[in-house]
Amino acid sequence: MVQIRKKQVEKLEEAAAKGSTFGGFKKMKTASKIALVILVFVVLASVFANFIAPHNPLEIFNARQAPGNGFIFGTDDKGRDILSRMLYGGQYSLVIGFGATGMALLCGSIIGAIAAVSRKAVSEVIMRVLDIIMSFPGIALAAVFVSILGNSVPSIIFAIGFMYTPQIARIVRANIVSEYGEDYVRATIVSGARAPWILWKHVLRNCIAPIMVFTVTLVADAIIFEASLTFIGAGIAEPTPTWGNILADARAGVLAGRWWQAFFPGLAIMMTCLALNI
Repeated sequence: MVQIRKKQVEKLEEAAAKGSTFGGFKKMKTASKIALVILVFVVLASVFANFIAPHNPLEIFNARQAPGNGFIFGTDDKGRDILSRMLYGGQYSLVIGFGATGMALLCGSIIGAIAAVSRKAVSEVIMRVLDIIMSFPGIALAAVFVSILGNSVPSIIFAIGFMYTPQIARIVRANIVSEYGEDYVRATIVSGARAPWILWKHVLRNCIAPIMVFTVTLVADAIIFEASLTFIGAGIAEPTPTWGNILADARAGVLAGRWWQAFFPGLAIMMTCLALNI
């Protein structure tokens, strides 16, 4: 009996090891592994920018220097080190991306859940209001919010989060309505369970996976959204560095042949968004 139990314990330990985080990483596809490594690298580089940035992002050197000569990514038209600005800019871009998506997830989940469990008339009113919001061009409406609230980081997060809330709400509502049609939910209702308990204990748990998959892609969209706002002059203002305003500042440089001023921040945005979408 002791030997049998030891074998059972060993099998359980092997199963636990296979199901561990490292075991799950090994089972991932190569593209997913590369994407995860890129994302972790970008996040860590941004978080520890204070320690790894070679220069102060506002420090002035010789302007328009090509990559090399002490500046790995070169300098911009004002003489600031592009690598240092990208590292510090990643902090703001990632905070805006994750912050706006988090706001949209929280507000959208609440609104979507209310629309799903409410009476038909109430649900229709909520969904039509969301449709009206989604009918406006996102960039234009976000620019209006920023012009009213200011171009601070919280204002940008609110503007982008507001634009993404209807999308999350529609997905949450659709998934909850779909789950309420399943037999296990009907059986729970027949058993006399209360509606809030059913929603929290059973329905929302089975809706988490599709909602989170969509939410991760929204983080990439939010980063691009912030860059787009900054590119049209409605984003974070100088001298605060973000990937968006670094790219916006490079417009004149690209036309003059200084390709590095736009290439590296554009590459950072592209690689981060690809990593989030894989």
